[in-house]
Amino acid sequence: MDSFTKRFSVIAGFSVLVLVLLGNAWIIHQQVESQVESEQWLKRTLQVRLAIEQTEELLTDAETGQRGYLYTGDPKYLQPYHNAEARVQQRVEDLRGLVADNPTQLSRVNTISELTTLKLQELAQTIALYSTGKADEARATVLSDRGLMIMNDLRTQFSLMMKDEDRLEAIRTREYERSIRLTVASIYLVSGFAVVGLIALAYYILRERILRERYARELRAREEWFRVTLTSIGDAVIATDSSGLVTFLNPIAENLTGASNAEVIGKPIDEVFPILNEFTGHAAENPVSKVMKLGIIVGLANHTALRHRNGSLIPIEDSAAPIRGINGETIGVVLVFRDVTAERKSQEMLRKTEKLAAAARLSATVAHEINNPLEAVTNLIFLAQASPETPASIREHLATAERELARVAHITRQTLGFYRDSSQPETIELAVIVDSVLSLYANKIESKHIEIERRLDDCPPIWGAAGELKQVVSNLLSNAIDAVPPGGKIAVYCSSRETPEGPAAELIVEDSGPGVSGDHMAHIFDPFFTTKKDVGTGLGLWVTQEIVSRRGGTITLRRDQSSSGLAGASFVVVLPAGTAPGSAQEQNPAH
Repeated sequence: MDSFTKRFSVIAGFSVLVLVLLGNAWIIHQQVESQVESEQWLKRTLQVRLAIEQTEELLTDAETGQRGYLYTGDPKYLQPYHNAEARVQQRVEDLRGLVADNPTQLSRVNTISELTTLKLQELAQTIALYSTGKADEARATVLSDRGLMIMNDLRTQFSLMMKDEDRLEAIRTREYERSIRLTVASIYLVSGFAVVGLIALAYYILRERILRERYARELRAREEWFRVTLTSIGDAVIATDSSGLVTFLNPIAENLTGASNAEVIGKPIDEVFPILNEFTGHAAENPVSKVMKLGIIVGLANHTALRHRNGSLIPIEDSAAPIRGINGETIGVVLVFRDVTAERKSQEMLRKTEKLAAAARLSATVAHEINNPLEAVTNLIFLAQASPETPASIREHLATAERELARVAHITRQTLGFYRDSSQPETIELAVIVDSVLSLYANKIESKHIEIERRLDDCPPIWGAAGELKQVVSNLLSNAIDAVPPGGKIAVYCSSRETPEGPAAELIVEDSGPGVSGDHMAHIFDPFFTTKKDVGTGLGLWVTQEIVSRRGGTITLRRDQSSSGLAGASFVVVLPAGTAPGSAQEQNPAH
């Protein structure tokens, strides 16, 4: 039996049951309406009987009150009469309304109404005669039996009405009971048919369910095999349906997107897999829609990054392929991608290494070529200083020039950090180094009207090479002078501090410049990274960090934290303090 026949059989069976139940519901509804109607008529019968009894009772009370007054002459016996006189006509009208649909009963009510009027007139006449002192005439009226005859006629009409209502009550009761029997029979009959039909359908459905569960187990086994396979793949995998809604994420994809498989099922792929150009920040075309449109395998554009849920960008490479159905139609898309951050870093490190190697070769050449003219200039300065004709003021400038030439010669020998200083360390006062560097840049500081704030009194001596430390201070102050605007401010502080390795000197250089943006913070000490367009080499801070690290110290760029209250960059250099060659730091200068 094919699937269409199975579905048609189930639908037909349920349809027959539904039609039978609907027909039964209609029959029960009709019978319930009949029962309600019969119940209302029975209630009407009870109301008519009650109204007849109340009317007869009121007339009897009125007659009793008249008799009591005539026998005793006491007006208090007239109370039942007055009560009946006020209410009896209203009871007659109520009775008339209750039997308005029954002409026979309505005719009797009209007769009762006329007789009631006559009876009340007769009672009123006798009471009036007695009240005016005509007791004999009143008694004669009573003894004439006129009132008795009217009362007998009323009782006859009441009796006829009661018998008619009893007859109607019997008819309506039989109709009510017949309707109940029909309803119960219908319920039992249809319920039995429904039970038989449901048993048959249940047997059929259970049999089909057993077959379906067997097929489902086989399908789950195949799905589990595919799931384990996809989960074990080292790349991230995302699958979607034909509408671009996510149907599966493997653990690698969960880690790269920041979303779990359970929470993204059924969500659009653009929401789960937001990609953009890592350089421009513009949204990139999602490959799923392209695959659905073209029906072919497509790859991501270069420099594509995935935005993690925490906001970070992960460079990725991937491809998207269509998922084909039995008939070859595209029923979904599978995305396979991977994090290429490590590859990018390796490539970047390789480029930097190549640059540094080239810089090393170039620096060696430059150092060799510069040494000869430096020696010549040094000799000329020596001769100028030795000349008796040289004024004292010029001798001071020549001495400064000689010191700076010595520093330049030392820097060329270092060959950009690849040369380890072989000179013997000495005890150095950082305050002296800072003052000498400030003196060197005095003209530039004065031309920009820069305010210098210095606190160097608490700075302990350190053990190291003066030329290297002068280069460190010079690089930091030079960057600060270039960063601050005219009229800006630079603060230089030095103090002692305790570190886990022992006492140290802390040098802080802060400025009122624009500071370093968050994007540049991670690269500020990288070689060849610079924010000085066309004038920077990107090696100053890298060389500074190399020197500080070689001397067992640290250099950091603080963000949102300033000792002087300035809003620009804030560099902190920490160097081990010491005055003797046997210090722990000097024993291991390459720490």
